[in-house]
Amino acid sequence: MGADRIRALTVPKLGMTMKEGTIGAWHVEAGAAVEEGDPVVDVETEKISTECQAPISGVLRRRVAQEGATLPVGALVAVFADADVPDEEVDAFIAAFQPERQA
Repeated sequence: MGADRIRALTVPKLGMTMKEGTIGAWHVEAGAAVEEGDPVVDVETEKISTECQAPISGVLRRRVAQEGATLPVGALVAVFADADVPDEEVDAFIAAFQPERQA
């Protein structure tokens, strides 16, 4: 299976000093089809709130983060994949996910 068939949505770094963000409102339910660029979830900091967009066209397979959760930059928020990707592969992707190191 190509790695491009499963994609992560992570907490973005919205400013030079940003260390964490809080998950705001979800705009898409798990299992819903999305187009690349569709708004998926809001991420909030002390200074800004932004809509995070779908990184690919496909299905929002898992909401990993709950509304109200405060997570470090780079933390896994959601997982997208084609509808034909088995649940086991999505689960393995989540279990193996390692956030990028932040400077």
